[in-house]
Amino acid sequence: MKKHRLHARNAAAFMQALLLAAIALLTACSGGGGNTASTTAAAGDTVTEEVVTGETTLPSNLPPSDFDGFELTFLRSEKFFTEKGIYSEELTGDPVPDAIYERNLKIETDYNCKITVLETQTRYPADDVAKYVLAGDDTVDVNLCGGTFTARRISDYLALNQLTYFDFSKPWWNERFNNGISLGGNVYFTVGDHMILAKQNLYFIIFNKDIATDYGMDPEGFYQHVYDDEWTLDRLSSYARTVKDDLNGDGVYDVNDLWGLLGENYCTWTLALGSGFRCAEKDGDDLPYITFDSEKNMQVIDKVFALTADRDTTYFAQRFKGTSDVWKEYSRMFTAPQWLFIIAGLGNSMRKAEFDYGLVPTPKFTETQEYYYHDASLGNNPVMSIPVSASSPDTVSFIIEAMAYESHYMVMPVFYDNYLHTKLARDEESVEMLRMIHGSLFYDIGSLFDWGSMRMIVENLPDKAENTFASTYAASAGKIQADLEVTLKMIADK
Repeated sequence: MKKHRLHARNAAAFMQALLLAAIALLTACSGGGGNTASTTAAAGDTVTEEVVTGETTLPSNLPPSDFDGFELTFLRSEKFFTEKGIYSEELTGDPVPDAIYERNLKIETDYNCKITVLETQTRYPADDVAKYVLAGDDTVDVNLCGGTFTARRISDYLALNQLTYFDFSKPWWNERFNNGISLGGNVYFTVGDHMILAKQNLYFIIFNKDIATDYGMDPEGFYQHVYDDEWTLDRLSSYARTVKDDLNGDGVYDVNDLWGLLGENYCTWTLALGSGFRCAEKDGDDLPYITFDSEKNMQVIDKVFALTADRDTTYFAQRFKGTSDVWKEYSRMFTAPQWLFIIAGLGNSMRKAEFDYGLVPTPKFTETQEYYYHDASLGNNPVMSIPVSASSPDTVSFIIEAMAYESHYMVMPVFYDNYLHTKLARDEESVEMLRMIHGSLFYDIGSLFDWGSMRMIVENLPDKAENTFASTYAASAGKIQADLEVTLKMIADK
């Protein structure tokens, strides 16, 4: 059986904690107002130390503690969308993995615990966790699995905000993200600064500065549109429609030519989400209801479809012709000077690009839209959850809160300054854009649970010559509602 003791070291440390907490309340900013999905540590559970960085440092609200060698075990997929932010086996000289290693070493030393990883060959570790839960086996403390597949087994997981030490109002979490995915006031899975894959997998807009200049555009003006709250779907569309060229002169526009917008069908969902499309909203009890065919959604779909189905402007991988391997060809085009805009993530392949590029958020629908919205792969990008079979959930919440806190100051600066800035981003403005984009991670709860495969209705629209959104939804509405009812019953039964 795992050991899980927690106690304060001494009264002096406790008084020091109270003093630091009082100072923090007067001087520090937190990540926004409270809500039903947020929680703060108990009054006596205050911080005793701060991390010294170049920025104003917030207290962690965690007391000095000794966990007597408690072993915290993460479960992750070994081969599929592996979350590497939670563990690094040794120092290698690579700044980001080394920062992760040093963070874990600090936590293990400070709290007398051990952080370990169990890897599975399964694509979706939630399938493995279901077996542990059924057997009452406490081997796994934290599961890392794609959001949709975690959500479908939500009865296997604890409400994180009901545990003692999570403080989701702090900036090492994303409060707006948690508000979006909470159910009945509870958060069953989340993403924090101790996880880096979501930041690597977000889709946004990358633009080719050279092509923009060739077509009479000011590349720096794209950034200015963002700063001025003028970066909208209409503006993206107008720029994209000015670019097209038959590069090889064969009279056929295909993978050998220049396009205004490159991507894949998932990008249709990316643009819709960014414009405020919502498969579902939530009522006063924080429970979802379907809004798929709302007036606002219909307006968004009309504009998104007009761009993504425009065969003169947009070239999606699913429409590629003249190639035996679509995705290999798409990968080649990714780093070729054959597009003004591409909707994608800033993966390692961009290091091969020999042209100058920048990046901006996925556009808003109108200038009055309050936020930008971005999501990672809903099915594949790991979220974090704690199985109901975990041996000591409060101890787990303590260590994870410490990991997220220390990551905010020890890992994230290295992640931005080295991995993103030095290796991938080409200018200071792009680094600013990335911080903005990463801060706007948001999962629409309907698309996350994907009741009745509703997200695919949006994704598949560009394959058709006509906008069939309304009729396709009408044919699927019964299945969508039935699947929602299954989720609501799972929540009611918890």
